[in-house]
Amino acid sequence: MLSSNSGFQRLSQAAMSRSRFLRLAAGALLPFVGLRPSAAAAPNPELAQNSGAPGTKDAAAPGRMGAILVSRFGPVKIHSYLSPADGFHVNTQMIEGPTAVVIFDGQLQLPYADEVASYVQALGKPVDRIILSHAHTDHWSGLQVLTERFPDARVFALDGIAEQLRARGQARLDSFRPIYGDRIATKVTIPTETITEGVQRIDGITYDFKRFVDAESDLQLAALLPEQGVLMAFDLVFSPNEHAFTVVNHFDHWMIILESLKALQGYDTITIGHDTPVRRSAIDSTIAYVKRAKEIHAASADAKTYGERLKAAFPDRQQAGWVDFSARLLYAAPR
Repeated sequence: MLSSNSGFQRLSQAAMSRSRFLRLAAGALLPFVGLRPSAAAAPNPELAQNSGAPGTKDAAAPGRMGAILVSRFGPVKIHSYLSPADGFHVNTQMIEGPTAVVIFDGQLQLPYADEVASYVQALGKPVDRIILSHAHTDHWSGLQVLTERFPDARVFALDGIAEQLRARGQARLDSFRPIYGDRIATKVTIPTETITEGVQRIDGITYDFKRFVDAESDLQLAALLPEQGVLMAFDLVFSPNEHAFTVVNHFDHWMIILESLKALQGYDTITIGHDTPVRRSAIDSTIAYVKRAKEIHAASADAKTYGERLKAAFPDRQQAGWVDFSARLLYAAPR
């Protein structure tokens, strides 16, 4: 199920006018209006580790708004920057090799991307490249800052991501601007390079890049680091502590992809798009969540009912506002 030469090639997103999308997205963001930047940006020096991933420590710094978790795998370090709640707890992963750093994803809000850039600069190594995992705005808006701070770093993404950003990127930014103002990007940063599937060596580190479609997003990158036993799953896998984003009706195919990831052997640490690294058990908890979301979606006539039932089904999960955000967009498409 990991090959791109199959049904994974298909893309399926219902067309929607720009004006309608802006109205729906603005409404979907209302749950986050109460997360005032001044409050959400308070120093957050500690990270709650989901499942005790080995070899990790918190790299706290006075005044930092986000938080950094450093995972050591011999000479390789994975630095995970976790944004505060008003940035959707988005992760930027920084893979530090012997001579360079590879950055994955760029944050939603510019101040958090700026913290990422300052942290990378403090590592004292050049940025080899920046890689975008998928086309959701919370992962690419901050690329504006990263490309300004690291002008020599090329931006890579799967074939098709650049086209998605050209087609819909500005509308996405416009939908967030009423909430975030100048904390959101002023322009769409388009990847200039295509990342291909398969094994690549970057700064002496082996990556096995995989392409998936029709899961949490229409088109999604994953990366295996076989020598470190790390699966970079991004938004394919979610923390058991938080709700998942279910913005499109790809439930069945998403579960198929998760089963294929579950079948992989030797990958005990999983870095994800939101929240701190997790263990393999998070794949099972994500499957259970997506399965229940599918059942609730089939039985719910509107976004409000879907959101209420999904939150009731997982009362212990945090970030209930993500469910409301997802529901509005999920029910925007024809059923």
